[in-house]
Amino acid sequence: MGRKVTVRDVAAAAGVSPATASRALAGHPSVNAGMVERVLKASSELGYSANVFARALRTQRTDTVGMVVPSISNPYFVGAVEAVEQVLAETGRSLILCDSRDTVATEAARIDLLVSRMVDGLIVVPVSAQESVPALRSAAAEVAVTQFDRLAEAAGTDFVGGDNADGVRQCVEHLRQRGCATFAYIGARPTTSTAAERLRAFRLFAADGVDPERGLLLGDFTADWGRQAAATLLADGPLPDAIVCGADVIAVALLTALRTAGVDVPEAVKVVSYDDSDMGQLTVPRLTSVHQPVDSMAREAVRLLDQRREDGRRPVRKSIFAPAIVIRESTGA
Repeated sequence: MGRKVTVRDVAAAAGVSPATASRALAGHPSVNAGMVERVLKASSELGYSANVFARALRTQRTDTVGMVVPSISNPYFVGAVEAVEQVLAETGRSLILCDSRDTVATEAARIDLLVSRMVDGLIVVPVSAQESVPALRSAAAEVAVTQFDRLAEAAGTDFVGGDNADGVRQCVEHLRQRGCATFAYIGARPTTSTAAERLRAFRLFAADGVDPERGLLLGDFTADWGRQAAATLLADGPLPDAIVCGADVIAVALLTALRTAGVDVPEAVKVVSYDDSDMGQLTVPRLTSVHQPVDSMAREAVRLLDQRREDGRRPVRKSIFAPAIVIRESTGA
């Protein structure tokens, strides 16, 4: 036709009015099945493509949700993204994913981009408990926002996460039951709520067994940091009875480094971690780790988004899910 196909073209080909064609393409129940079939056939033959933004202006929804995570290379966030996408697919919606590269500036840019794309809501794992607040507040003034896993409290949005303190408590109690008396912790600097809560809990529950000079190693939630921390522990003298890692991505790198150095896990040192990601079940030995119910958390995050769209004035809600330690060979199962 030499130009973009319009609804009027589809209507003419199907022998219906433009209004009827528009309702049929939108799936409106007032259009009978036979007429819908004619319109869809004409649409396919003409190569019609709906203008999503124009439709969004009419319906006030795009059936898309944006999600921003700090690093898609972290297997925990991969699982979270898959879970959210599955929940959205059940109602015919789509996910637009952005990686903030663990930087506040990139996070803010990605959030602005998603809002400009007219997403119906945002699920954000904030980079920082403090510095992510302005971007989250700005977004929440435009669309529904739910924070996931990590909380920037001052942003004042809904939140879905796990009970980090209880998860770490389970780790330490399990290690004590295995006869461990001395502990080290490898985690991230407490700039996020998860890092801060897990560190605080470790200090509380393992206080009497931690060497203050070498028992706390804080970097970030990456494999590189796991390797660096392992090298530090190996160079500093005798290993503790047990090492608690703040995330599986750290623990997997630690286990590899210990094995390369000839350290027997769990005989020489026991290792426990957090997140229970798939990669932790592929290590040698398999990793004892705290499981978070990511599927249930994803469903709750989408539910809170939908509620916020329906009632933007309702009180902010926080949904906290209980974790459970999964015991495997790295602690002598």
